[in-house]
Amino acid sequence: MAKVKMKKIEVVTVLEESKKVFDFLQVQGVVELFNSEEKPGLSPLTTAQTALQVDKYLDTCLTALSIIDRYAPEKKPITASLRGLPEISMSEYLEKSEKIDKTLSYCYDICSCEKTVSDTKVSVARLEAARKLIEPWIDLDVPMRYKGTDTTAAFIGTLPADYTKQTLETALSPLIGEDVGVECEIISNSRDRSCIFALCAKDNSEEVFSALRTLGFAYPSDATKHPPRVRFDRIGAQISSEEEKFQKAKDKIIALAEKRDEIRFACDCFKIRRDKYAQLENVCVSDFVMVMGGYVPEQKAEDLIKKLENRFTVAVTLTNPDETDSVPVLFENKPFVAAVEPITEMYAMPSKQDIDPNPVMSVFYYLLFGIMLSDAGYGLLMAIGCGIAKFKFKVTGKLKKTVDMYFWCGIATVFWGALFGSWFGDIVPRVAQQFFGVADIGVRINTALGFELFHGVADNPGSIAIWFEPVNNPTKLLLYSFLFGIIHLFAGVILGMVKMIKQKNIIGALCDGIPVMLLVVGIAPLGANIIGGEGTVDASISGVMIWVALAGAVLIVLTAGRDSKNIIGKLGIGLYGLYNAASGWMGDILSYSRLLALGLCTGVIATVVNTLGTIPDSKAAKLGLLVPVFIFGHIVNMAINLIGTYVHTNRLQYVEFFAKFYEGGGRSFTPLKTDTKYIKIMEDK
Repeated sequence: MAKVKMKKIEVVTVLEESKKVFDFLQVQGVVELFNSEEKPGLSPLTTAQTALQVDKYLDTCLTALSIIDRYAPEKKPITASLRGLPEISMSEYLEKSEKIDKTLSYCYDICSCEKTVSDTKVSVARLEAARKLIEPWIDLDVPMRYKGTDTTAAFIGTLPADYTKQTLETALSPLIGEDVGVECEIISNSRDRSCIFALCAKDNSEEVFSALRTLGFAYPSDATKHPPRVRFDRIGAQISSEEEKFQKAKDKIIALAEKRDEIRFACDCFKIRRDKYAQLENVCVSDFVMVMGGYVPEQKAEDLIKKLENRFTVAVTLTNPDETDSVPVLFENKPFVAAVEPITEMYAMPSKQDIDPNPVMSVFYYLLFGIMLSDAGYGLLMAIGCGIAKFKFKVTGKLKKTVDMYFWCGIATVFWGALFGSWFGDIVPRVAQQFFGVADIGVRINTALGFELFHGVADNPGSIAIWFEPVNNPTKLLLYSFLFGIIHLFAGVILGMVKMIKQKNIIGALCDGIPVMLLVVGIAPLGANIIGGEGTVDASISGVMIWVALAGAVLIVLTAGRDSKNIIGKLGIGLYGLYNAASGWMGDILSYSRLLALGLCTGVIATVVNTLGTIPDSKAAKLGLLVPVFIFGHIVNMAINLIGTYVHTNRLQYVEFFAKFYEGGGRSFTPLKTDTKYIKIMEDK
């Protein structure tokens, strides 16, 4: 399986049936429309204004839905996202869409209530602030604007200090004459302010006011024309009224929460309409017909044409795209391979010249992921969790691919974890030794089975490693990491050669691929002996491989500059090509040391968690500590290393593997379809 071959399709229908035909194509979801060329008598549809209006309706519904979710959250099980969307037939969808205006009115009501809630909150806050300002004056039994009588002058205001009646009169006495009488009353006071009422004879008002000003006297900013208590109570009544409005609006929103499903349907309905009107810009019409052009997958074209011709009055033309056409890309692979398609899509869709990298990449992706996570216990949890999601729930679309990817990654992790003897770290031999006094669990299992199952027992009798334990032999894992990296890179080179051969460039494929692989294969034994020590690779093999490397180097020098027209240019480009090949491949191969780093990281942290859980001497205390430490520690370790493994596995595909053959630059197939979030529309049977 690979990239799907595309066909160009043109559909001409009578104007009376154009809406039904367009809706039918949207439900089928297999045609990507492009701008139809204007022909004599045809003109493009203009639907931008309608699409804009529908977009406003959609925003209103989405806003109403978010308001409902805020005031009346829906209780959903954790697995709700895995259950798939509820299915309705096309006829049922059309019937319900006729009532969408009523649902839209609910949305307007909800938005209006939310505005009321927001406005009343602001109003209550403002009134509370006003009441707080007047609260210090509440014991004043005259209006704050009171100025006195015909014979007296009154001063109502604040002083910037904490006064009592006695201290205030004491402060005033040096500032006024001895014969000037002032009666002061403290309405309220605090650490940095006193609210006062002062009364004096009208003839002495200027002198008393001057003295008060000297002490920092200031009139209230909002003096009442009634006693403060009157305004205080009035504001309280206003607050109660606003709070009542607030509660009524909130209660109405909560009551309208029962319309949640209807509003969700409206959201999907308006989204479908918005997409429809946006795509109608690609359609041309006359007074009698509508013309639509687009791309359709070849294997679905005949079935689509049959359905169109059986149901509608149409004329359909199917042709092959031209070389100049910007043909969209659609993958079609089995679930094992399709699971990694989103990884490729995140990087770039393939160009016209590229081949589908997913079939080859999927195998390496799962294997490299398993090596880096490298704990069979973690892999088992992943495989079981994703297996339940796959077979019990109706996961679809990209979520299904993600679940499939982690399922196969989990299987690969179990495989490598079993080879390395890591089941939640070293929990099996540790429990055997700490709780049952069995230090040679690996040997005992081998003996009981009658054949050698765990090869790791040669170094450690308690080991259950089928191959070896990386913690005890990291150099071995490093060498194998480089070997796996070379195989991965060679796969990329071979794909590049296949791509060039398909383009009829056989000479280029051979010259760019074979020499560099000979060079790397020839140098690899020398590198293995340097890292692993003399004798890692047999001397006779190393001797032969030196000549293979030399042959590869000579071929690179001779072929890298084959396009140059003079001998000196060929030689210079060839030498430069040799330098680039040697340095570039060395860097690429060294990148695979991350297989060792992440694999050891998972295993070492898991072992530390198990060690912490078995610190006490008493078995009862040890068990009591191990259970919570084991659960918490391994959950955290698994989560952290899953993220790191995902990132670094992607990096090895993007930077090392794709660089050998993949150009990218294509675009995804985006058909006209019913792209819904809350429902799934099924074709009527």
